[in-house]
Amino acid sequence: MHVLRLLRIFVPLLVVAALVAGAIVVLTSRNDLRDSRTHVDTAWSRLRTDLDARYVTLAAANGAVSATPGPLREITGALGRELSDWAGLERQHASVTAEVNAANALESLGRRLIAASGQAPRLVGNTAAFTKLHAYAASKVPASASAFDAAVDSYERERNRPARSVAAHLLGYRSIPSYDASGA
Repeated sequence: MHVLRLLRIFVPLLVVAALVAGAIVVLTSRNDLRDSRTHVDTAWSRLRTDLDARYVTLAAANGAVSATPGPLREITGALGRELSDWAGLERQHASVTAEVNAANALESLGRRLIAASGQAPRLVGNTAAFTKLHAYAASKVPASASAFDAAVDSYERERNRPARSVAAHLLGYRSIPSYDASGA
């Protein structure tokens, strides 16, 4: 009987202690998660500005070859839609995740455009088109990309720490992808 009485007292105390400890972890994690996320947002705003200039060059390259018949038209059509979506995301105040995904899609389509244009027989001798394609192909990945990727890496490490992963989920701190300019 004595053991049951002790269990009746200590089990609820342990449950309350666990709930209090969980609340403390959530509350103390919030500031670190918020600060880390703010660094990501700041780094993204710098990179976004640099990417806007890069994608003006990509739009010019896409426009230079968009009238080319054949398989290249599929790429230029998809690229035109992605460029339009990119412009709309900022006006809609889209999330950083949505914008990074759009930037990654544009980078991928830009690489495909350069590769396919180099193999397109209908573009042979079209120096105006190749000048614009080369301008995009020669453009460097913005220096701000490495700062953004470092901020995302730090945020993801913070977000995925064992004690903070539950807090991140409860507080709505979702995963953010890195900017992928591989092959650029």
